[in-house]
Amino acid sequence: MSDQVFLPGSTIGILGSGQLARMMSQAALPLGYKVVAWSGGADSSAVDREVDLVIDSGYDDEAAKEKFLSMVDVVTVETESLPPALLRDVGSRVELRPNAKAVETTGTRELERRFLASIDAAQTEFRVVDTVEQLESAFYDLDGNCVAKTARDGYDGKGQWRLKSVEDLEHCKRDWDGRCRLVVEGFIPFIMECSVVVARNAAGEVKAFPLVENIHRHHVLDVSILPGRVDEAVAERARVLAEKVIQGLDYIGILAVELFVLENGEVLVNEIAPRPHNSGHATNDGCVTSQFEQHVRAICGLPLGDPRPHGTTVMVNLLSDIWKSDKDAFADAEIAALTGAKWHFYEKEWKAGRRKLGHVNFVAATLEEALSESEKLRGVLFKHVE
Repeated sequence: MSDQVFLPGSTIGILGSGQLARMMSQAALPLGYKVVAWSGGADSSAVDREVDLVIDSGYDDEAAKEKFLSMVDVVTVETESLPPALLRDVGSRVELRPNAKAVETTGTRELERRFLASIDAAQTEFRVVDTVEQLESAFYDLDGNCVAKTARDGYDGKGQWRLKSVEDLEHCKRDWDGRCRLVVEGFIPFIMECSVVVARNAAGEVKAFPLVENIHRHHVLDVSILPGRVDEAVAERARVLAEKVIQGLDYIGILAVELFVLENGEVLVNEIAPRPHNSGHATNDGCVTSQFEQHVRAICGLPLGDPRPHGTTVMVNLLSDIWKSDKDAFADAEIAALTGAKWHFYEKEWKAGRRKLGHVNFVAATLEEALSESEKLRGVLFKHVE
């Protein structure tokens, strides 16, 4: 991988067309960059108004690939769920940041776990499983208390089975039925889920944002608090671990390292995301430099920005089970009265379930102030939600 610098006026190509691509573009355009997004055939409503061009074709469309590559100077990704062959081909023809191997590694649980073991990063014990017999063996090896996950894809709790009993094991065997490889991980008795969003540029400069505390609802991120409520020693362990991961991957761009904090203060890696991350959305308003501007700076070879926080930020996700329309933000008098709320709508089509449609940041001098304002919003949003 080269240390080439791409100055303003260059064109950034993004593989993907969701809200992360949208916010990457929103950060890139004021810095003087052009942006081309290749949707891969997915919904591009989030980026239609935010980029210079959207290529709405599948990733198997050779003509679309040639058009995309002819227009861009440097390419990045907004998802790890990309065909490895596509990543390798793109990376052989233009500068791909992060590199194809890093994206493939972090997009496959088996490769991710083996990579973490190779750099001696703290993580849970795990087994790779192909057969029912291996699943049974892994269950008992891990003391009958574990989580089985599909080896590839799956996020926000999808493709996972919590195994605490023989009955759970039998249910998993029936539901899974050997259709794909599994990674079975020993259950971690954590007291907090958190993440560290860290950046590395082409010159090898590394900067981490403050640790973010994450609170989930139905396995989907609900609220993030930046900086998280941990002591300095825990925050430092998490930062060191995240920087070890990004260096080990020879990574350029923003990387999110999701972590578990144990009662004794130990910190273990849960997952890695090779892109800006939902938990890093608090930086949009809460830090001197947002994770999206930092990503643009990193992939273009610019000096990294200042990640310091402006006090405390509480980020609230707007999911489709509590959020029906963006106009509701100001049509509802109680919500409109929250004049300190910083709104980020994704302009995505509403769908049933828990689709991410936007987020709101509350920035304040103290944690108490930020939490108080965020709870006022949540009080309105959850009035009719069980």
